[in-house]
Amino acid sequence: MAENVIAGDLVEIEWSAEDVDESFAAIQGCKTVGIPEENPEYRDRTSLDSPGRSREWGVGMTDTGEVTLSCFYSTALYKQAAAYKASRQPVYFRVTLPAGPGQATGDAFRFRAFVNPSMPSTDVDGDLMTDLKLRPTGLIDWTEGAAA
Repeated sequence: MAENVIAGDLVEIEWSAEDVDESFAAIQGCKTVGIPEENPEYRDRTSLDSPGRSREWGVGMTDTGEVTLSCFYSTALYKQAAAYKASRQPVYFRVTLPAGPGQATGDAFRFRAFVNPSMPSTDVDGDLMTDLKLRPTGLIDWTEGAAA
């Protein structure tokens, strides 16, 4: 199965202020791949007449977990991230995987998130990084890659 593994360095991570394919740009120097995790809430629906005195559950709202993209620092990257933060609007993200076996194009994930850039601590020998802390909002869309 090792031949079916997708290498993280082949994934494209892009962002845009608008949801128009031509406006997406690669996040330069990005070292991590991040797709937010959806965490459904389960509500206790147990009552005194629950069968067999067993707990009953129902599905509530879904929370989309935060993601941090670690990138090599550049003035251009930090400037763009700071502008997105200042806009107080969610940014569109697109994560495109390379084509897998039997695919002409790879799967793609799209989501929107608020961006908060930060500079993590580093030691003298470490590379200066910018963390893009993302707080997703809304749904995460998945599109299966086209068949070969």
